[in-house]
Amino acid sequence: MGFVNPKNDIAFKKIFGNEKKKEILISFLNAVLDLKGIKEIKEIDKFHLFIRSIKS
Repeated sequence: MGFVNPKNDIAFKKIFGNEKKKEILISFLNAVLDLKGIKEIKEIDKFHLFIRSIKS
């Protein structure tokens, strides 16, 4: 299995779109948004990432 591109919507949701992986998402958001100290995200209350089905 090769490397998954996290810029792909489905790959992003696989990496971050799970309640069990909430800490990874919080860490990612803090890093990307450069949030530190009092502005840092500590908790996500409502966790919803919708996966849209693709119809061919």
